[in-house]
Amino acid sequence: MREPVRYCDAIRLLGADDARVVGLVDRLTGDEGTDLLDARTHLVGFAHRVLNRLDREAHLLSRVERTRRIAAAHSVIVVTAFFEALDDTELPFRLGGGLDETAASGVADHKRLGGFVALLVVSAPPLPRPQRATADGRARVRRFYLRRCKQLPSVLRDMPLWEELDEAHRDAIADRLGSALADRCVRRYEELRDKLAASFPEFGAWASLHTARPRHATLPETPIGLTRLQHRLQSISTGRVPSAVRGALARSHQERLNAPVPSQAGGTHVPPLAVSYVNPCFRAAEVTPAALPHDESWWHGHSAPRDDLAEFLIGHVTSPRALTHPLVVLGPAGSGKSTLTALLAARLPESDFTAVRVSCRDLPEDAGPHALADRLDHALAAAGGGNCDALPVLVLDGLEELTTCSSASRSGLLEGMARFQRERAAGPDPVAVVLTCRDSTAARVRFPADSVAVRLEDFTDAQLATWLDLWNRVNASHFHHNGVLPLDRGVLDPHLPLARRPLPLLLLAVYDGVGNALRRLSAPLRETALYERWLRMLADIADRADPAATGRPVAAVSDPAVRSGRIELALLTASLMAVSLFNRPGRGVGEETVAADRAELVRWPSNYARPLDPLRLGCVTRDAGGPPGGPPGVAFTDPVLGDYLVARLVAEELAELAEARVRELRSVRPAPLDDSFLYALLSFTPLSVSGEVPRFLSERLRLLAPGVRDELRLALAELLRDAGRHRREAHYGGYRPAEPGDAARDAVYTANLMLALVAVHGGGVPLRALFGRDAPVRWRSLAHLWKSQLPPEQWTGLTHALEVRWEGGALVVHPDGGAPLEADPGTQTDLGPVARDAALLADTGTQRLLHALEPLTRLFGGDVTARPPGGVSGAGALLTLAFGSAETGDEELVACYGQAFAMADGLASDDRLRFTVFLLRQLRGHVHRLGARLVPVATRHVRPIGVARSARASVRRLADEHNDHVEAIRGVLAGRW
Repeated sequence: MREPVRYCDAIRLLGADDARVVGLVDRLTGDEGTDLLDARTHLVGFAHRVLNRLDREAHLLSRVERTRRIAAAHSVIVVTAFFEALDDTELPFRLGGGLDETAASGVADHKRLGGFVALLVVSAPPLPRPQRATADGRARVRRFYLRRCKQLPSVLRDMPLWEELDEAHRDAIADRLGSALADRCVRRYEELRDKLAASFPEFGAWASLHTARPRHATLPETPIGLTRLQHRLQSISTGRVPSAVRGALARSHQERLNAPVPSQAGGTHVPPLAVSYVNPCFRAAEVTPAALPHDESWWHGHSAPRDDLAEFLIGHVTSPRALTHPLVVLGPAGSGKSTLTALLAARLPESDFTAVRVSCRDLPEDAGPHALADRLDHALAAAGGGNCDALPVLVLDGLEELTTCSSASRSGLLEGMARFQRERAAGPDPVAVVLTCRDSTAARVRFPADSVAVRLEDFTDAQLATWLDLWNRVNASHFHHNGVLPLDRGVLDPHLPLARRPLPLLLLAVYDGVGNALRRLSAPLRETALYERWLRMLADIADRADPAATGRPVAAVSDPAVRSGRIELALLTASLMAVSLFNRPGRGVGEETVAADRAELVRWPSNYARPLDPLRLGCVTRDAGGPPGGPPGVAFTDPVLGDYLVARLVAEELAELAEARVRELRSVRPAPLDDSFLYALLSFTPLSVSGEVPRFLSERLRLLAPGVRDELRLALAELLRDAGRHRREAHYGGYRPAEPGDAARDAVYTANLMLALVAVHGGGVPLRALFGRDAPVRWRSLAHLWKSQLPPEQWTGLTHALEVRWEGGALVVHPDGGAPLEADPGTQTDLGPVARDAALLADTGTQRLLHALEPLTRLFGGDVTARPPGGVSGAGALLTLAFGSAETGDEELVACYGQAFAMADGLASDDRLRFTVFLLRQLRGHVHRLGARLVPVATRHVRPIGVARSARASVRRLADEHNDHVEAIRGVLAGRW
């Protein structure tokens, strides 16, 4: 069943056993003349009977069938409300009653009224959606009624009985069948809607009514652990006994939720997720082609913050849209997206849902859409998700893991997910999909039309207070025995931007739990400084835990310099492990591989004490997916820690490079810079595959002394100019995390050098200072090298990390801050990647074409150039109608008009009127030439319109011109309809 549900389809679904009503609907949809009074009487009576029966028999339905029938019931109540409000409207005659069916005029009148009812019966009323506000849903239903109310008077004006009425009666009828009738319809609809929501609480969540049955009205709204989600879904559960496989899977999700968390550094404790997860606020929106879901400012302009996450999730997983579109959960690193997926999987009742949680890092890195669908089908089947009694909910965590590791383009990944869902929905086993994605990755993928995205918000003051209260209660004993003061809001105030996100807040709390370290700070912590202090603390604690096992020398106990050196070595080994993972994205990396990489990159002198094994750090886990058939892989507990360590190692090496350059300049025997270690690190994967690494690198490089930064700029510029002239593998040729060719490695290395140069500049890099007078040529050569050698997904990441602009007649490279490009067609559109490519390649020819198309992209969006197979693009159709009609064949010209009128449907009312007048003006000039070929287009689109008396004068003038063109076109085509 498609969404929204047509009224006739709803009647056939809900009344399949009522032959009389189904027959009536068939006659109406077959355009057979039917008495309006008789039809609405039968349909209204049937509606109330079927709704009462649905309430009685709802417990017998599966989760999916219940969803489909509620959607059908909503379409029924919308049309029923119209019939009932119309029946209560005072008119000087009865619609459908008292007509002389023996006279020709009476038969015609019946046909006109029957045609009106037929249009109503095949209409699809708008369905409430949980991402929309209640007022928005009400407004959409009112617009639906207004369109029907406008159609009815036009039907009456063509009937003979209209001629028998005086002007006063005609005006009274027009008023009563206009907005006043629409308002009465809305009031009756809201009564029926609230009744449906009382019987089916999930429908209340669809409509954001937050209505439940009376016995659940006192259910407390708790801010912890999404418990309301579980309680509400259990209250409407079918109560079916799950299969053994499904039950075991549900228990594993719940055990993870209630499992004790290992003690943190310094002895502090984190309570289990079930009691420590503070429900965050969020924003929800439908993603349109013009949307910028990666941009926080876009969210602030398009969606209000909400605090009813549990209610929203109830509405989504029980709605028809969940079966055809993925729900995308967005947020910056550390915002709690992965934790939310764990809560969701555990809170869905196993009697009605089969939650299958999959980490995207475990999916095939280069699998095409069909292979990926097969893998997901296999995961669902293994979890017992093929049983239609329970709705499978596929929870994919970490979309960025799948996009950054792929050599193929992943921009269509979400659209592929939607196709996978639609194919499943067409069969007996539909599936809902929920996936998480970092903000930075959301800029690189296309969202399916009208898909739903949720962005997690920072903690409010109340949520922060709730979290602190939990933390202090759980750790009260630790604080008492160690003389540590509880963590309070005043201590966090200097670090509030960090403290409002779950992961940094936890790190701040753990850090303060060791001797109240936060209280001793004199300045607010940056994010990189927080990770640095926390990792150093972890390294020190791990090194002191077992000196015999870690090889910690005795001198480290008393000598601060030795202890600091041990910590530095520990962070170096952890950073090398992060680089091993970073240069092998999407592949499970085992302990032996990490150790082998470390041996190739760093050769410890024999007199060195053995450094700390990074696997002893509390931020490393062994339970990640390893190679098939091999030992378990290793990973960081949160990917953002690995990103920071990669940026840390690169920043440290760049600082060494700058200092080496200073030494060489002072030397009596200067030698070329030795960047072989940097080349080994940075010639396999662009840093821009992760949006966090360039950001962390910029923060780290800002800590360098001004003189060191200046030398680093010169050193990086020198390396960029000399790139590719000599091989740099003399000392590190054995380090081969991948096997790219020399050109590919040079492309990656120079791209990373450019990212580092932009980071150390902290802003724009003038290319003339880098390459001299031929900077545009040199830059385009370098950028085309990147595009030719980098895999598509890595190139896309680079286009979102760097942007080239003309400033004062010269090219300047800037870090991409996520702001729209000049004349930006939008990241979610067909032209979005074209504009990004042109901006990085300094492709002025393409940029001129984009600029020329800007009036069209501003009005119709960046998909205006998308061309369907065998068809014509919207831009092509409009340009043909405006300038190329003389050279265009008749059939192609008619197709262009069809395409153009279809484009008008997506515009706002004023823009639609202006654009339609332009089309009619063109069409009027072609009507004699095209003749009968225009009839199908004219029948659908060439109709007179009316405007309200209160409309602006400019709108009335456009409407008059519109109707003048319509009359002229219809006059030419008279007799050909």
